[in-house]
Amino acid sequence: MNTNSKSGPDKNGFPHYMLKEIYEQPEAVRETIEACVNSAGHIALPGSGISDAEVKKLRKIDIAASGTSRHAGLAGEFMIERMTAIPVEVDFASQYCYRDPIVEPHELAVFISQSGTTVDTVAALHVARKKGAKTLAICNVADTPLTRDADAMLLTYAGIETSIAATKSFTTQLTALFLLAAHISRVRGSSNAAVDAALRKARRLPDEIESVLKQDQQCLALARIFAQYESFLFLGRDIDYPIALEGALKLKEVSYIHAEGYPTGEMKHGPSAMIDESLPLVVLATRDRSDPASRLRYEKTISTIREIGERGTPVLAVISEGDTVTPKATPHVIEVPDVPVLLQPILEVVPLQLFAYHVAVLKGRDVDQPRHLSKSVVVE
Repeated sequence: MNTNSKSGPDKNGFPHYMLKEIYEQPEAVRETIEACVNSAGHIALPGSGISDAEVKKLRKIDIAASGTSRHAGLAGEFMIERMTAIPVEVDFASQYCYRDPIVEPHELAVFISQSGTTVDTVAALHVARKKGAKTLAICNVADTPLTRDADAMLLTYAGIETSIAATKSFTTQLTALFLLAAHISRVRGSSNAAVDAALRKARRLPDEIESVLKQDQQCLALARIFAQYESFLFLGRDIDYPIALEGALKLKEVSYIHAEGYPTGEMKHGPSAMIDESLPLVVLATRDRSDPASRLRYEKTISTIREIGERGTPVLAVISEGDTVTPKATPHVIEVPDVPVLLQPILEVVPLQLFAYHVAVLKGRDVDQPRHLSKSVVVE
């Protein structure tokens, strides 16, 4: 093992920064939520720089980011559209700079970056401002090129993230996007029963993440089973698809194993040709029992798992607590708390982070400093 990975006092007894930062997620999410709740207990973005009148006039929201932050933006697209009925478009920050985006009146451009120094994201913000868009930066650092140049700022409270692989910065970005959607929904009067239920449950997210972290040894046991494989497919439907992308990215970043994320429904449009006993699948198979659409997606996912399993393909499934059906289709499962659909990504990604971490350690990788990668991409 690389000497940089040995335990030290600044790691608080953890063998790596990545694992330490995975375990810091409950507190990071708690601080991010508390910063956006006012004295009356309502979601209110502190000093957002965008007035309620401007929020009420919004007709479209663009999100641009890179890497893990873009995956957060993709999940945020589902959150914002379902909570506010405002159309959302998500782009790679590097693509946004070059495609000459069309920006119309009453449009908000959101830029997400852990560091606030990512060159593509900062350049994309400048393009949006030049075209007249109102801009919002979601960032983990208050004073950065991104936050200084944006019209408004929404801070995440992940604290210092030393490991190159983003973990707690991602879950706080997801949390911030949910809070942004809740704020817009409240201002525009578009709240409904499903939104209200998710908001009530959001306060419990830190405790729910704590319960997921108790699955660490289960994630290690699964890593020991699956570390032998050289390629993976990660599958997710609907709001879970961005988490499939993020799970694949985490695994390839820290273990150097090839991994791809796909929407589960796209399997028969090409990827199925690759599937055999040497290509395991990681499937997000959670469900919200109170949501009929979620239950339908779940049933379709179970059908996919059964079909794939019959071919002898190993399947690892992330499931909701209380699910007794999926374990009959595959013995390899990790449970997360049963929460509303809009909050699922914040919990689902945690076992995927742990799984990637343990696989990388088992393969002897430098978990905190993967080859060829840096924490912030400052040169294109």
